Amino acid sequence: MPVSDNRLGLADPARNLTPRPQMRLRAPVPPPSDQADLARYLRATAARADADDLDMAFGNCAVAIDAAGRWRAGPALAAAYSLRASVGRRMGRLPAAERDGELAARMQGDDPWDDAALLLRARRVSTRLDTGDVPGAEKLLIGFRGTLPDSPSALALRYARGRFYGCAGHPGEALADLFACGERLAARQADRPGVLPWRSAAAAALVATGATEAAARLVAAEVGLARRSGPASALGRALRVEGIVPGGPGIGALDEAVKLLQRSPRRFEYAQALVELGTALNAARRRPQARRVLREGVQIATECGSPALAARSRAAYISAGGKPHQRRPT
Repeated sequence: MPVSDNRLGLADPARNLTPRPQMRLRAPVPPPSDQADLARYLRATAARADADDLDMAFGNCAVAIDAAGRWRAGPALAAAYSLRASVGRRMGRLPAAERDGELAARMQGDDPWDDAALLLRARRVSTRLDTGDVPGAEKLLIGFRGTLPDSPSALALRYARGRFYGCAGHPGEALADLFACGERLAARQADRPGVLPWRSAAAAALVATGATEAAARLVAAEVGLARRSGPASALGRALRVEGIVPGGPGIGALDEAVKLLQRSPRRFEYAQALVELGTALNAARRRPQARRVLREGVQIATECGSPALAARSRAAYISAGGKPHQRRPT
């Protein structure tokens, strides 16, 4: 797929950026007063999750699940499980996020094109991609490979589908979806890398096509935006991708990503950064450092429930001279 530097302002990374001050939300969200108030409570909880107040958001989801169950509010109960699946995924609790997504799917109505259903599908695809279950993600996209509606929920699904195409080795299709996300977000003045980091996802796909200069410009734009608008995890993610672009800042960006994400509640993002930094250190023949970083990467990827990332980290650890884990005889 040919990529023009002028598309979406790649020749001018400052174009179409809408930086916003990072919100620091500390006061508790007032609990829902009745069934009609559940929608307000879930919206406020989603805002907390976007600001990386994940512990609070996860607890709020439990409150919403309990309230919706007592009030027999079926759609709200499905929405609460769906949101908890999203929050759990961001926290690196991938098996729990998968279970919550399945529960929400069972409770939803029969219309798969409903906004809530599209958003849940996007969340479930993203969870499966994080675990490395690309075939499982593909199953969720059956019937959703063509044109999608122009709604925020459909935009989230388009982003997840773009990620899927990138993981499945189809960079052209990935770029088509991810650039479409960028165009729609810019038109809505809602371009926030903490919510839909389409630039870094597209940059990874561009690297796969050999378009490394375009990838570098694109991810540099996301780094700049994330530095101005936060949260810190968005900057950590962007730096991680910037660090793997050939000819880019490399270990320097990856080291900054690890330091940022170490203090973040996003444990899976932290594990990803550790694996990339350890791999780069090994390539630079800094093997003792690489082994220390990759050993932690194996541990956290395993704790998060991502067999694919754990296996990749373990292979890199052995490549750096680490000893494979020996099981004790029974």
